[in-house]
Amino acid sequence: MKKQMVKYFALPLLAFAVISCAVITVNVYFPTEAVEEAAEKIIDEIQGGENAQSTAGNSDQQSFLQKSIPFNFFENSTVYAGEIDLNLTTPAIRKLVDSMKARNAKIMQFKGKGSIGETNDGILAIRKMDGLGGEEIRTVKRLLKAENNNRETLYKQLATANKISLSDVGKIKAVFAKTLRAKAKVGHWYQDEKGKWSQKKK
Repeated sequence: MKKQMVKYFALPLLAFAVISCAVITVNVYFPTEAVEEAAEKIIDEIQGGENAQSTAGNSDQQSFLQKSIPFNFFENSTVYAGEIDLNLTTPAIRKLVDSMKARNAKIMQFKGKGSIGETNDGILAIRKMDGLGGEEIRTVKRLLKAENNNRETLYKQLATANKISLSDVGKIKAVFAKTLRAKAKVGHWYQDEKGKWSQKKK
C-alpha cells in the first residue's frame, strides 16, 4: 500500500520538477529571430521604408515570455512555445521611436554628406566634417547626442519590456547594427562587425 502511494505521488512530483526546470532555462534564451524582426519593424518605421508599419497598433501584443503553453506555476515565470513576438508598444518605446522619426530626415541628410555613419554597435559616429560650416558642425553634434541617447535607451527598454536580461543588451545592439547596415542607402557609411568603415555601393 505504501509503495503504491509513493508511486502515486512520485509521478506528479517528477513531472512538476521537469516543467520547473524548463521554466528556469527558458529565461536564459536570447530570441535572436524575434529581435531581428523587431529591428526590421522599428527601423522601417523610423526611416519610412517600403515595409514601414507602425508598431503602435499592436497594443494586445504579449511579451515573448507571456506567449506560453498553459502551464504557469510561478507568477513571474512562464514556459513559452511557438513563434515569439516582442512587445514594441510600451509608452517608453513608442516615445523613443517617435523622437527618432522626427529627426530622421536630418540624420539622412548628414549621412548623405558622409559626415556620419552607422557603427557596429548600433549607434552613430562622426566620420568627417569636411565642407561643413560651424553651424552645421554644431547641428551634427546635437543630432548625434540626441539620437544615440535615444538608441541606447531603446535597446534597454526593449530588453526590459520583454524580460530579456540587461546583460544581453549588447546582442540587441549588434542585431540593430546588422539591420542598419543591410538597410544603408547607396553612398552611406557603416562599420562592419570588426569596426572597419565601408561605403555602401550599388
